Amino acid sequence: MAEVKCVRCGGTHPGLDRPPYADAMGREIAEKVCAACWEECKRMQVMVINENRLDLSDPRAQEILEKSIREFLRLSEPGTA
Repeated sequence: MAEVKCVRCGGTHPGLDRPPYADAMGREIAEKVCAACWEECKRMQVMVINENRLDLSDPRAQEILEKSIREFLRLSEPGTA
């Protein structure tokens, strides 16, 4: 696993073995987020899903979760610099 300069914690730490999702956001996470921050993010996702009672088959719920992930990991919104 390669080292990454993590956008969330600011440190250089081991990254992910592979992208967590098969899309552009998954690739961005693999390139910019360390494994430790990704583990924290996964726990946060469970809380967001449960607290908001998200049904991930609903596209709006998927948008809410993606926004939460991007905010937590300090990733830019799609289409912004």
